[in-house]
Amino acid sequence: MSEYQEIDSCLRTRNGHLYIEECDTVELVKKFGTPLFVFSEKQLRQNVREFKAAFSQHWPDGQVEVLPAIKANWILAIRKILSQEGAGADIYSPGELHAALESDVDREMISVNGGGKEEDLIEKCINEGVRITVEDLEEPALINRVAGRLGKKAKIRFRVKPNFPDLYKPTDFAPEKVSIDVGIQVYKSGIPAQYLAELGKEVMAMPNIELTGLHFHAGRHHASLWYWQGLMKSYAALIADLAKAWGNWRPKEIDIGGGYAIYRDPHNKLGLRKDVIETWLSWPLLQLLRLLKPTPRYKLLGKIFHSFTKEPNRKMAPSIEQYAEAAAGTLHRELNRLGFDTSGITLQIEPGRCLYGNTGIHLTRVKKFKRQTEPMPWSWVLTDSSYFFMAGGVYEYQFNHFIFANRTDDPPTVFADIVGHSCYGDRMLPQVLVPEVKEGDLLALLDMGAYQEVSASNFNALPRPATVLVNGNEAEIIRRSETIAEVFARDIIPERLKGNPLSV
Repeated sequence: MSEYQEIDSCLRTRNGHLYIEECDTVELVKKFGTPLFVFSEKQLRQNVREFKAAFSQHWPDGQVEVLPAIKANWILAIRKILSQEGAGADIYSPGELHAALESDVDREMISVNGGGKEEDLIEKCINEGVRITVEDLEEPALINRVAGRLGKKAKIRFRVKPNFPDLYKPTDFAPEKVSIDVGIQVYKSGIPAQYLAELGKEVMAMPNIELTGLHFHAGRHHASLWYWQGLMKSYAALIADLAKAWGNWRPKEIDIGGGYAIYRDPHNKLGLRKDVIETWLSWPLLQLLRLLKPTPRYKLLGKIFHSFTKEPNRKMAPSIEQYAEAAAGTLHRELNRLGFDTSGITLQIEPGRCLYGNTGIHLTRVKKFKRQTEPMPWSWVLTDSSYFFMAGGVYEYQFNHFIFANRTDDPPTVFADIVGHSCYGDRMLPQVLVPEVKEGDLLALLDMGAYQEVSASNFNALPRPATVLVNGNEAEIIRRSETIAEVFARDIIPERLKGNPLSV
């Protein structure tokens, strides 16, 4: 790399080191240790403002509210920054609702999703004045009963599931090769379109409920603008049909959910489809090579595997502005084409991975560089982190961009697996090219701000790492590292198992 190169507005290199805002990552790990999650306050504020501005441009008749998916990152300090920026919150669990309330999210901009809500959660939602996004056919009757008991009126929206027969491309969500329309239909969330017309009429007759709007969230099935254009065309048709069925009803808000890809788009780059193809292509060859003697066979295998070097995605996803035009612009045009008046209606969006993703990095130290030449060549970069600290990314087969933070100018020349220190395969980045690394080098994984830290687990009884927030040249702990005692804090040994084992 050059002496100075900007990677994001919050990431750049200087004299061989990676900086996040004005903080040298090498100095950060000297102060806070590794492994370490690091977040940029500047990038987070910039992202939420960009979403608000871009979608407002394409929704000219009403307000735009940004309700970031709190599941993607529920660290309280991160959430507090978003509250200061005027953002709401998309909630799925009682714990996430607690996080939103603790971080001062505007109650009018909290949407509580999820099927099978318990009565105590519904009661809390009504008392707090948050939106209840209905997932189940029986839920409105329960909400109406609880609201009547409390002497209050509940504000609800339906989470709808339109039909999308034109979304024929394969979904990125499933390892099976199925089309997006099928993927959306088999997903558990949302009320099927077939029930909505009648359900709406029933709800409007309930005295303790106000139906404020409609909600739809499909998720990140595809990174393209084509996907969002298709989603919004079908959603607009359903909105218009329901409005007519409910006596020219007009919503206060229309929520289009999230699913916008991170710009560098690490999602699903090691998906099972690709691995299966490679396996079925390579297996016959492996069997054929058994005809050779072991030494030439392993040498040839080494050359074959080295030819399958993997690298992060080089095709960037659309920009936030492009997503705004495809999503908000298409919805606005389609609703107006169908004769539906959008004036005064608030548009809500729920970005998760795209809003948080590039705000965070993960720093990990090289513990060992291990290499063999016989019987087949292979190398391993053993780090002090683990893919169990980024389980959300593992689940989605993510392949993140990476950089050696203390030697950003060094060219990658060595074929190796970057692995974690759990007693698992723990191939964090398999079959990549790295510099001639040595113990103590610092690896940075990029785009780690969404779904990673909040999905960390304790396999091998590993304490979860600390998290730091950077603001300019200042850095402070916002989630401390776990202790071994805390890993075992929930364990209880029954009294009968205590004492001398020989007495049993």
